[in-house]
Amino acid sequence: MNDEDQQLAICRAHRLLCGHTRGTLIVDSLPYETLYMVDPRTGALVLSVSDDMLGGDDVVLVIPEDTFDAPMRISLELSTTIQEEACDRFLAYHLHQPSPIWVHGRINFAKLEAGNVVGPDELEVPNGLMDEHSGLCKKLNNDREALRIVCKLLAKADIEEPTAVGIDQIGFDVRGHFGVVRVEFPSPVHDATQAQEVLAALFGSVL
Repeated sequence: MNDEDQQLAICRAHRLLCGHTRGTLIVDSLPYETLYMVDPRTGALVLSVSDDMLGGDDVVLVIPEDTFDAPMRISLELSTTIQEEACDRFLAYHLHQPSPIWVHGRINFAKLEAGNVVGPDELEVPNGLMDEHSGLCKKLNNDREALRIVCKLLAKADIEEPTAVGIDQIGFDVRGHFGVVRVEFPSPVHDATQAQEVLAALFGSVL
């Protein structure tokens, strides 16, 4: 595989990882439907599991569900070393803790459906907008009706009471009554300044 193909695989893996918040967690061949989010500080995944899942030797998250042609499978190591902030962010996304034990899912590698493999150094990376994360989400939530229209236009999702809960360099996440919707930017942004410019353009076009 040449460098261009590998870079395309990395970008696709990032979009898949950030574009979903649920998948099938397979622990030693046993499947569990699970919710997750990407920890913006570390790039690791935040999940909640039961005690019997912690001792698994083989842990794989299949996104978005365990099917033969699933787009991506991620090999994980589960660690109970996790900051309270990450757990609070999970609750902002999903409003509840499905299982009793909080864990970080540290990425070993991800395998795409075409066979491309993406390593942890390429996939488990901190959110480049972390320092401005809360402020940018606040801006998104200042006009809920405009946020609703943007979600409808870009994500084809009509969310009656949208709440922006996360943002990164390729898009933002909006919680509704039936789960979290991913809204991708027209193209990735490099920093918070560019993110604000894109948001201003998006919201200005619907007001």
